[in-house]
Amino acid sequence: MENYNFKNNIMKRIILIWIFFVSICSSQAQKFDVDYSNPNITIEDMNAVLKSLKINVLKFGLYPPDSLKYKVCLFLEEYADKELMNEKVIWCTSSPYHSIKNGERIFKPFDGARFIITENDNDFLLNIRMGDFGIDDYKLEIDSIYSNKHASIPFKIENTTLQEGKNPLFLIGSFWESPSKNGDVLLRFCMEKELATDYSNQAFDMMPHYFIIGLNVTKQIEKED
Repeated sequence: MENYNFKNNIMKRIILIWIFFVSICSSQAQKFDVDYSNPNITIEDMNAVLKSLKINVLKFGLYPPDSLKYKVCLFLEEYADKELMNEKVIWCTSSPYHSIKNGERIFKPFDGARFIITENDNDFLLNIRMGDFGIDDYKLEIDSIYSNKHASIPFKIENTTLQEGKNPLFLIGSFWESPSKNGDVLLRFCMEKELATDYSNQAFDMMPHYFIIGLNVTKQIEKED
């Protein structure tokens, strides 16, 4: 337990430093080359550290269609060979939702979600933030029958306005076996950096197992007096 807490504290510090670097470098080019002549830690170095720790940080700025009341639920779907096996709701909030500012109760519209995804040997830990609230260390376990390595990848968000219904945000999926030219069997994963929200990528035909995590948006009907 002590080793886990130590690692967890180190991870949190690294993430805070990484976010700081992202904030000061957001106006620079998105491709970061290693500058060996620079002795200081760069954003590319921090990305390499996160990758070595098997941590992926995904952040989405998303907004409801209008100022009406909506229910926003974080959903989880599990698929095997493209067949839906399980589905559940992890957490729901509303838009607008209640919050506290300067000691006063206020209403705020839903404005996005952030996920810190940590890959372990047999599970993934999700640190979830939606609006002003969150869930620490939500465990997503991988059944032992799926022996191939899993990884996370975001969907390509074309529109920051949430649509009513399900809006996929990211996927945690299995590598698949693929023969090479010399006859060896290789493990492959999605070649793209982002997946299409219509699930048209070839990877969906190849992955034997995957989870889809996203937001389900429904309009709340106000009761008449």
